[in-house]
Amino acid sequence: MSQARHVPSSNLHRIFIQSMLSRRAMKEDVALEMYKRAVGACQANDDTFRPTHDVSLRGFRTFLTDVSDILHDLGMEVITGQEQIGKGKSWVVLRNTDPTEVALQATDYTPLEIDYYRRVVKEIIESYPANSISHGQALSIVGELESQMARHVAETLLNSLCSRGWLYKSKRGRYTIGVRAALELEPYLKQQFEDYMQNCKQCKRLMLDGVCCSTRDCEAHFHEYCFAAISKLPRPTCPDCKTRFSENEPTPIGEKSVSKAEDEFRSLGNRKHKRASNVNGKKRSNNEEEETDEDDEDDLDLEEEENPSSTQNGNRSVFIERAGPSGWRVDSSSTRRDVVPETQYDDEESEEPSSNRPRSGRR
Repeated sequence: MSQARHVPSSNLHRIFIQSMLSRRAMKEDVALEMYKRAVGACQANDDTFRPTHDVSLRGFRTFLTDVSDILHDLGMEVITGQEQIGKGKSWVVLRNTDPTEVALQATDYTPLEIDYYRRVVKEIIESYPANSISHGQALSIVGELESQMARHVAETLLNSLCSRGWLYKSKRGRYTIGVRAALELEPYLKQQFEDYMQNCKQCKRLMLDGVCCSTRDCEAHFHEYCFAAISKLPRPTCPDCKTRFSENEPTPIGEKSVSKAEDEFRSLGNRKHKRASNVNGKKRSNNEEEETDEDDEDDLDLEEEENPSSTQNGNRSVFIERAGPSGWRVDSSSTRRDVVPETQYDDEESEEPSSNRPRSGRR
């Protein structure tokens, strides 16, 4: 194992290290600005101060190497990496390299919160190729904990994990591994989830979001930004199987592999389940069911006012448009039930809907 070279620390190093300790992870352009301000602070205190490295991006990256050498004996280092999503913006992360139990306990999260985060990470990684979970799935993990955790506490914890870079929440409300976790926990992830981990064939770094070659028996994975660079070539081909991407479109990995219809279906199912159960876990009384049916009829009347095309000859149509994921048409005259998405169309094909069938109550 190579020994870190000795770098004499200066006030510039101390100021920048203090900035990293307060943030732990920041975009490279922000870190560069912090470096420039640290240089300015040193020059304001000492007119004769001259930084050993230029204040350009190239000089800053060399400066980060010196900072890592200084922190080596403390079990820490500063690393750079790119986001898994989007254009792959560069980040600077202060990573812990000490595997001892004392270092692992150096956090303000409780053991229960750490256990919850580990389970969330496990669900995300094992959801391949989605590599993400919905908000409802993340909250449902509290039921697997050995100790009790309220759902509102879990929501607060999820927000904290996102703000610190341990998780990332998309606009769709799905959680995936955050940039800080992808960089700092990469050795742990590859050790614990070896069967699920993939490296990008282009940049050789950990890949959790992007595309993969759809050719059979080819396991080439690419970040979105790495694949975009390959696509700019005259004849973009897979470096493993040599198949042209124009002939065989790659398969999405990450959130894009999960249709929005599935998110809507899960959300609709959760609302139905919540409405169908009471505090004691028993069935509602007949009076409550009748009131709910009346509310549903009122909702349908409102839909008819907003969408006049849903009525024919003054009578309510037996189909409700967009009652589930996009493209579904649900027969309102039949008893509502939970169905697996893949069997929805099978049920409709096997049974012709009848407009004269009397409306049945819920069971």
